[in-house]
Amino acid sequence: MAAAYRSPPPCLSCAAPAARRTVAAVPPFRLPNSFPHGLRGPGIRTPSSFSSVSVARRRDAPEIITASTWDVTVLQNGLPVLVEFWASWCGPCKMVDRLLDELARDYSGRIKIYKLDADDYPQIAAFEGIFRVPTVLLFKNGEKLKSLTGTMPKSLYVEAIEQLLSH
Repeated sequence: MAAAYRSPPPCLSCAAPAARRTVAAVPPFRLPNSFPHGLRGPGIRTPSSFSSVSVARRRDAPEIITASTWDVTVLQNGLPVLVEFWASWCGPCKMVDRLLDELARDYSGRIKIYKLDADDYPQIAAFEGIFRVPTVLLFKNGEKLKSLTGTMPKSLYVEAIEQLLSH
C-alpha cells in the first residue's frame, strides 16, 4: 500500500501558497533484517541487559540546582559558592562547563560549584541581575561578592576563587 505525500502548509514568510493537491505516491520502505538471530540474538545486548550498569557521578562535579534549592544550596551554604548561570543553547556555556569541571576537581572541599539553567529559572536570574549567559557569580556567607560574564580564561576564574577564599 503506497502512502500519499501531501505538500507542506503555506509558507508564512512569503506570499506563495503551497499546492493543495497530492504531490506523489510514496511506496512503503522496509529494510531487510540483516541480523540472522533478530535483534535479540547472541551477542546483542538489549536495554534490559544494561540494568546492572550504573553511571557514577563524580562527587566533585558541579551540581545542577533549581529555584527551589537556591536558598539552601547557595545563600545558606557554609562554604564559598560559585554558581554558573547557563543555557542549553549557549556554545560559550559549554566552554565554561569544561573549566568549571576542572575547578571543581582543583578546589574540591574548599568551594561548592553549582549550575543553574537561566532559561528554566528566569526568576532567579532576574533577581541576581543576570541578563547574559554564561555568567558566574561568587558567593560567601550568602553575599554576592563577584560576577564574571562571558567566557574567560581559567586564570581569571582561579584568581576570583582565590580572592573569595581569602576574603
